[in-house]
Amino acid sequence: MNTSSPHFTGRARPLAAALMLALSPVTLLAPVAPVQAQTLFGSPVTEAEILPGWRAADGTRMAALRLRMTPGWHTYWRIPGDAGIAPRFDWSRSQNIAAIEPIWPRPTVFTQNGLQSFGYEDELILPLRITPRNPDRPMAIIGTLEIGVCRDTCVPVDLQVSGALRGAGGADPVIAASLEQRAEAADGFGLRRTTCRVEPASRGAELTLRATVPQIGPGEQIVMELPGSGYWISNSQTWREGADLVAQARVRNTGDGPVGIDRSSLSFTILSDRRMVFSRGCVGG
Repeated sequence: MNTSSPHFTGRARPLAAALMLALSPVTLLAPVAPVQAQTLFGSPVTEAEILPGWRAADGTRMAALRLRMTPGWHTYWRIPGDAGIAPRFDWSRSQNIAAIEPIWPRPTVFTQNGLQSFGYEDELILPLRITPRNPDRPMAIIGTLEIGVCRDTCVPVDLQVSGALRGAGGADPVIAASLEQRAEAADGFGLRRTTCRVEPASRGAELTLRATVPQIGPGEQIVMELPGSGYWISNSQTWREGADLVAQARVRNTGDGPVGIDRSSLSFTILSDRRMVFSRGCVGG
């Protein structure tokens, strides 16, 4: 099963037994109450629950993880930015689930102490596309979550969450609204060409990406990724040069070795105040 982190602690074991009871034939599909909310100074910082969603025509299920923060607090996107804490989700204790794919909605850009981060204030609805091992049987989703939440300071938070997924379910406007905020293919916005240049720099390299693409909205910003490389990559400086959107970031090898980039695997997301588009790959230039 695909998970976003191999890490797991034994605290989720009692959830497995509880979910086996939840999956008995007489149990109806229903949201699970928030589980183990983290507390700071006597006030809840965040709580989590599973929204059961609906079964899609292809046999997968569209559910969601809901994270509610104390008003004024925020948590982070899958790419947290220079000032954020990357979320880690472990779903390995789930039952009858082959894969879980998170579908991230467009984040907000936060500036804190001169550093940028990307995340969600007050609430995050994270749609989950779930593939069952056996589509004829119910599923139990059991998760251990490690996230960061911030206001004036940042706090690491450990949460557990679980839910029983059975039957066809039903449409959920909250999940549907979050899906409307997901990344769209940049080709659909007229992306014509993407080049990238890598130049040696102190303690790594400088990566410059140039995308020939129409403006997708105010506040455009490129966020670059090098999946599977293990490299650290900074927030990008982004600007317009005519028809080109240009971004520049620093790349470092966390093992202090040289930096070598596979251009075909480089991914980038263009964020604006209105939309989010995604593309992968570039050519030398």
